Amino acid sequence: MKLYQINQSQYPQSVELDWTESLNEGDAAFLFEAGVLRLATQTSTLETLSKKKVSVYFRQQDLEAYGLSPSIGKSLSDIEWVGLTQQYSKIVSW
Repeated sequence: MKLYQINQSQYPQSVELDWTESLNEGDAAFLFEAGVLRLATQTSTLETLSKKKVSVYFRQQDLEAYGLSPSIGKSLSDIEWVGLTQQYSKIVSW
């Protein structure tokens, strides 16, 4: 199982396809910094990940900074984020 950490609101199309298509059931995506803006711009992508049984997480501090509230996924404090990284054997940062 892998944890994908996404910190950009958008990547070039080829990179977007790479990271979204490489996620499998049991993997997780953690969105932080500008990555949380995907809640406003790419809801369908996040819903697709959830349907693939990929866990979706957001950094609480970044959600608050942008004034966002997730309708899918779960928000995490920084301490919970550290705990999340310990649950996965591989971490991939995009």
